[in-house]
Amino acid sequence: MDKNEFALKNLPSGKIFPLEMPRYPNLWFFIDKSLALRERYNFAIRFLMGILEKELDLKDDFVNDIQNHNLYHLLNKPREGSDFHARVHPLQQYDDPENSARSHTHQVHARFYISSLYKEGKHIQRLNKWGRDIEFFLIPASVHYEVTTEELLHPYADFCPFCGITGNYDVPVNRKSQDYCVKIHDPLGLEYLIHGKIRGNNILENDGSGAKSLQVLKDKYALSIEEYTQETAEPFRLAEVFVSLKD
Repeated sequence: MDKNEFALKNLPSGKIFPLEMPRYPNLWFFIDKSLALRERYNFAIRFLMGILEKELDLKDDFVNDIQNHNLYHLLNKPREGSDFHARVHPLQQYDDPENSARSHTHQVHARFYISSLYKEGKHIQRLNKWGRDIEFFLIPASVHYEVTTEELLHPYADFCPFCGITGNYDVPVNRKSQDYCVKIHDPLGLEYLIHGKIRGNNILENDGSGAKSLQVLKDKYALSIEEYTQETAEPFRLAEVFVSLKD
């Protein structure tokens, strides 16, 4: 099996994605076609990003200080073959009283991959959920929890008890590969977005409010989240998030 392909039969092959994409997406949204205006894929994307921004504060604010339209798009071009990106930040301040240079905040960074799916016709699936046959639009993302982009330590701080190689994540890492992300940052990103936790602990955003998670969507929509773990291929952890109308 390709290292960038998860062992779930319903997911598209990693071979259809851009070569620049370093890791198979670890978070897959399945949006009920009926939730999208005129049942079109582009409106499903707008629907998803609208609720993620409103409910989770997941937004593209990397270069909000730039007013020049052309410069904004030049500086904010998403990397790693993604079509667009967004983040939640600042999160979970780490303070080192003995060495201020080690102090930093964190972000959950999400890169979205949609154009390849659409081009190959792999962006829609009919599945049985909640006892109904539903056509879903697929929107995959690669999510990870890391040192904030604007920090000098970005993206890695090995010593950090939140994002580093510590505690349950004290694991061997091959720095010439995607190990750090696959083994540490990616699972933490999933944990935050799905459960509002990091390493099993509830966390606060820097304004003191409780961390938000995809669970809040249950208030307005039918929501099903399925998490998977595997040890023989990457990513080691992956989640599928199904969103539909409530009965």
